[in-house]
Amino acid sequence: MIQPLNLNYIPNLRKNVWKSLQSPWYDVGSRYTVPYTVFSTGIAWRNDFLPDYDPTEFANPYDSFWQMSEISGKVAMLDDQREGLAFGLLRNGITDVNTGEKSQVEGARKAIQELIDKVNLRFYTNDYQHIADGSIWLHQAWGGDMTAIGYYLPKGTPVTAVSYWWPQNGRGLMGNDTMAVLNGAPHPVLAHLFLDHILDTEEAFLNMEFTGYQQPLAEMTPEAVVEAELVPENLLSAIVREDQFEKGFLQGPLSAEGMGIWETAWSEIKAT
Repeated sequence: MIQPLNLNYIPNLRKNVWKSLQSPWYDVGSRYTVPYTVFSTGIAWRNDFLPDYDPTEFANPYDSFWQMSEISGKVAMLDDQREGLAFGLLRNGITDVNTGEKSQVEGARKAIQELIDKVNLRFYTNDYQHIADGSIWLHQAWGGDMTAIGYYLPKGTPVTAVSYWWPQNGRGLMGNDTMAVLNGAPHPVLAHLFLDHILDTEEAFLNMEFTGYQQPLAEMTPEAVVEAELVPENLLSAIVREDQFEKGFLQGPLSAEGMGIWETAWSEIKAT
């Protein structure tokens, strides 16, 4: 469905993109894709409603969700099979977020079902909306959604009311989106030039102003995005550095058997 790329039309890949994503593990040589956004998956909370909450005070920060029964109905997880079950795996101390072992996936399923009972767990993908409007106080969240949270907060609610955590040593969930050219595209050269345009540093900063998501470009550093007023300092933890990304737990393909195990587990969770 996608065609091989002619990288001669995309010089910004070599010029601007992190070296680790110029030839990524999932597409060695960037034969078919170039990276778009990069993001972490962590924990977001309303510190104005939870002034005493700090995930780092727990031996396992992910386990903190299971200790929040006093705010039942105010806790949510991303409505995403891979993200949700991975959270359960990390809570159980398993860092292989691509495991195909049934016992480990089942352990994550049981943990999340236990969490549903403990906190009346909700499932959403629009984490930014529910954190912003205060209907959820504690949410598994995508970092890029939190960097843009200021656009969604009600008037009078400061952006400092929101906090975000994921392991600053990089040993946490993260990933990146990609761009490609469809097979049979009517204007393939123009499509290549558009990919190059998106990988231009100036355009990437402009793009982040609208999406909240950073791109894996050498000049898109934490200091640079704060200086450009794209991310408030209290949410700088949502910005991913290249050295962190290289240590992260990246979601990769599952075997056919493994996919069946994950799908069954998630179906049982959603039926709870």
